[in-house]
Amino acid sequence: MTEKEIHVLLEKYITGECSQQEKDFLERWYASELQKKIFEIDESDLRTVKDELWERIVDKRPEITKRRIAWRVWAGVAAVLLIGFFVIYHETQRTDKTPGEKIVTRTQNVLPGGNKAVLTTGDGKQIILTDEADGVIEQGDGFIIRKQEDGLVSFEITDHTGRVASVNNTIETPKGGIYQIVLPDGSKVWLNSASSISFPSNFSAAERKVSITGEVYFEIQHDVTRPFRVHAPQQQIEVLGTRFNINAYEDEPYVRTSLIEGSVKVKGATQEHVLKPGFELRTTKNGDDRVGKADIEAIIAWKEGVFQFDRVELGALMRQLARWYDVEVIYTGAYPKDEFVGKIKRNEDIRKILNVLRYGNINVSLEGRKLMVGQKK
Repeated sequence: MTEKEIHVLLEKYITGECSQQEKDFLERWYASELQKKIFEIDESDLRTVKDELWERIVDKRPEITKRRIAWRVWAGVAAVLLIGFFVIYHETQRTDKTPGEKIVTRTQNVLPGGNKAVLTTGDGKQIILTDEADGVIEQGDGFIIRKQEDGLVSFEITDHTGRVASVNNTIETPKGGIYQIVLPDGSKVWLNSASSISFPSNFSAAERKVSITGEVYFEIQHDVTRPFRVHAPQQQIEVLGTRFNINAYEDEPYVRTSLIEGSVKVKGATQEHVLKPGFELRTTKNGDDRVGKADIEAIIAWKEGVFQFDRVELGALMRQLARWYDVEVIYTGAYPKDEFVGKIKRNEDIRKILNVLRYGNINVSLEGRKLMVGQKK
């Protein structure tokens, strides 16, 4: 876009007249501008740079608009200003220099999550998958359980006569864990941290049924004769062959099923909806069902090893960090109302992420496995 077009867009953003697409573009533009500046400056000057860029935005608005900024507009602007905190992340990690304010202590045991899961077989036997060598780790009547590589386990049918014993299995990931599973029908499943899936060693001839908690991503093997059904807290999902994500953490404000490809029928608290790709059904804890567009890239970023935030409020961000780094978040004083936009790799040291957050309106400190979060005064 030309400089004149950018100016027009800035005016629309401040007055609340931007479409969602225009907002997304402007926020990316702001992040790009900040990134250019960061290449030229020291870390200690970042606050000044952000202030300068904001002044550029203010100066490009009509005088009458400047006098009419309401608190709700500033709340939206916070998201733009905070883009820089994640954009600068890849720059701050180029140096070992620590910001002047000490915000992290005793973090040697707080590591990023990894491939961790526990399998509980039908007879109650528990197998820590992380500790198992590759190869067959369990076998039963007509099936075997094989660890193919680190972070992947498959359930394979060896007797296709229909006489396979159907015993129930459960795979659970702890906080800081993630794991991939190949189900007996060939469908692929990814478990996020603090999640679980329960399923039989062999699906019936009429249906394929599983139960989940936490967050689970599915790539379902097409089988028109056997619908695939997922039981999640507050939602029931039925598919034939598709890709979708279910977020059903108990500490989130709603359960949501987001469709990437194919078609699914989702039964919420009071209604059934057939979703189209790019849409999701959210069911709140008080039983409100709502269908809307889904930010698919952000929703499945965890599966690709990334935290991705798109105007995410602090509480939601902290819940993700708590599950992945296995820390307890404790809020001290006022609750910061900032929103965040950006990406961070999930394999990074938590200290780097907290150092980035410091540039916002946030005080953070890590004491053992307790993450203290408060608003700057």
